[in-house]
Amino acid sequence: MTLTELSYYSRKFAPFGLLFFLVLLILYYLIRVLLLTLVPVKPTILYINPVFGNIKKPLIKDVGPSSNLSFSIDTIEGKPVTASESAKVFFLPSANARFGYREKIYLIAKTLGFDTESVKHRLEGEEAIFKDARQTLQIDITNFNFTYEYNFENEPQIFKDAVEPLKKEAEDKTRDFLRDVGRYPEELAQGKTNTIFISYNPEAKQMKLLDTNKDANLAEVDLYRPDQEQYPVVSPKYFNSQNYVMLVFYKEGFKIIKAQIKFYEKSNAQIGVYPIKTGDLAWEALKTGNGVIIQNEANSQKIVIKKMFLGYLDPDVYQEYLQPVYVFLGENNFVSYVPAITDNYFTE
Repeated sequence: MTLTELSYYSRKFAPFGLLFFLVLLILYYLIRVLLLTLVPVKPTILYINPVFGNIKKPLIKDVGPSSNLSFSIDTIEGKPVTASESAKVFFLPSANARFGYREKIYLIAKTLGFDTESVKHRLEGEEAIFKDARQTLQIDITNFNFTYEYNFENEPQIFKDAVEPLKKEAEDKTRDFLRDVGRYPEELAQGKTNTIFISYNPEAKQMKLLDTNKDANLAEVDLYRPDQEQYPVVSPKYFNSQNYVMLVFYKEGFKIIKAQIKFYEKSNAQIGVYPIKTGDLAWEALKTGNGVIIQNEANSQKIVIKKMFLGYLDPDVYQEYLQPVYVFLGENNFVSYVPAITDNYFTE
């Protein structure tokens, strides 16, 4: 065969060769797809370790159910999202009254301005109470959680020479105060803070939240636990923490007018793993009245949910577990929580 003939036949049969190659390629991938469909898919094994057995639902005081409201969803995903198939549940050990608690509670009282020579505590159960004409302090003698309030509404003069608070200074003074009274838990030290600037009108006795410190005469520093298992920690009030200090600043010095620590240490040794509701089940629970309303400041009956995520509820009253909840955020600062553990692991 001459070179001319070879070139002629090559050009004549090249399209057929290419077609044959393409047919083989198609057949190869068809066979691969067929084999994939014939191989059984191994089921995902859900790992759980419910070491505590059935547990109580998270307890939140002074909230109502999500019944009598209608909900629609307008999130980025456009539908309920499932955060995880399981999540950790942390044990919160109860505390007992400690020997020598008297010295500690008197230190807290003295640091907050009580004349502890004349003002003595009274004990109501496990709560020590200091009270004088201007201020009240309540301390749990088992864990030294406390609530303090100065009667500033009846003493408008304390705001007379107040200066605009600075974020860093407010946070530094908050940390110093909690260290001084010995109630600055390690987790709060590791977590985030949020400083809120407030304008208080002593004559009208009204507070107004501000975006910056301009015209503010109060600062509230909220403290939070760090994220738990990559999920954020939320409080029973959501927009504020139950762990906070409120301060008035002057050119020289400052005054604490409110403060509270309601913190329960968790065990790093006693941890359970429990199954989590799907996003669809949590959404249905919200719509059927099985969520709790944290805030609905507009008193709306028709709620548009704009965001949904999983968080850990940090309790402000003692309960045995730090556990996850689904958080629903809506228009006009609407907030609702739905317990995230599947219902069959809750006690009645």
